[in-house]
Amino acid sequence: MGQTIAEKILSAHSGAEARAGDLVVAEIDYLMAGDAKGPKALDIFREANLPFRLDPKKTDIIIDHFVPAFDVRWANDHVKLREFASERGVNLFDAGSGVCHTIVTEEGRVGPGDLAVGGDSHVCTYGALNSMAVAVESGETASVFATGRLWFKVPQTIRAEFEGSLPEGVFAKDLALYLAEEIGLNGGNYRAIEYGGPALAALSVESRFTIANMAVDTGAKTGIMEADSKTIEWARAAGREGTPVSPDPDAAYDRSIHLDVTSLEPAIAVPPTTDNVFPVGEFAGLPVHQVYVGTCTNGRLEDIEIAARILRGRKIAPGIRFYIAPASRRVQDAAERSGAIRALNEAGAVLLPPSCGPCVSMTGNGIVGDGERVVSTANRNFPGRLGSKKAEIYLGSPATAAASALVGQIADPREILAETAGAAL
Repeated sequence: MGQTIAEKILSAHSGAEARAGDLVVAEIDYLMAGDAKGPKALDIFREANLPFRLDPKKTDIIIDHFVPAFDVRWANDHVKLREFASERGVNLFDAGSGVCHTIVTEEGRVGPGDLAVGGDSHVCTYGALNSMAVAVESGETASVFATGRLWFKVPQTIRAEFEGSLPEGVFAKDLALYLAEEIGLNGGNYRAIEYGGPALAALSVESRFTIANMAVDTGAKTGIMEADSKTIEWARAAGREGTPVSPDPDAAYDRSIHLDVTSLEPAIAVPPTTDNVFPVGEFAGLPVHQVYVGTCTNGRLEDIEIAARILRGRKIAPGIRFYIAPASRRVQDAAERSGAIRALNEAGAVLLPPSCGPCVSMTGNGIVGDGERVVSTANRNFPGRLGSKKAEIYLGSPATAAASALVGQIADPREILAETAGAAL
């Protein structure tokens, strides 16, 4: 019987033939420690008086959640992280550098065939680069600092094939939402999602990050995409060659999903869960108070540029608060050079520092009150995610978000995109 990508990566890193359900101890290629769970990991590491044996080149400290720090607790945690990085020779990406997962992929920290872990649930984003990336808690981060290894239970794998051709106005975020609906909020529990298919191959690597990012929002342990020339070129340009891994033709899957994208419409996830997904037209016309484009899901250059394409030469609706947070300083610089940032500013958007921004109200930016409605490009819409539990958060693509900001209501972006066909991003 053949192996899935997850089984092959864990086999290569443990020195044993790894099969679903097995327990293995594997060498870690990369560890991301951020300001959400990193400070607690350092406390555990020091209280246990553990040795630091991990190669400093295999880890980064990234400050992105609490930017700017809004109280003394988080400011002191940042001090703790900065001091640890200096003491141990670990590279530090300080406040304003961007969102951890975007930085990791931009900087070539992971590549095809790698095994990575990180102290944030959405490290599965790296799976778009044909790596296996798994979220860990603070105690596990401390353990990797001390040993460079970690134990894993080899997950079963769900195979997801995207077939057909993507229609105009439908984007990677829409695919991620429809797949979340198909798998369910907990349907991926302790499984890997392995992605493939011609519609996936047609997407840019930036778009693939969006889909891999939301693997965990079905409960999955990780999400891994097959490598192709785009994957290899991206990794090579970032300075990471890696070793591409493909599944065997006779690999055993827990479930196979075939999603024909040809007839899909723009999607929206309706509160209170990510898998509560409908065509956006079913909720068009609902008044909106706030719109947000950003996060590790949709804060990359192509996301900001599609929002700018919709809003260039226009103004957002009166009474709308529209926040933009580039996913990294590199993204912000590129969006400024392309004119996208200027177009959004002129339309009435508010530019936030490259960071997580109003994803979980970590900084106090973007908190909403009772009865307010938000359209966001983030990955979660649970009650209280942006402040009031009496507010509503709807998830959509950057195009859907920008169109909603323009009209002040949840909106299908396709008509507006048709009007801008051929226009510069």
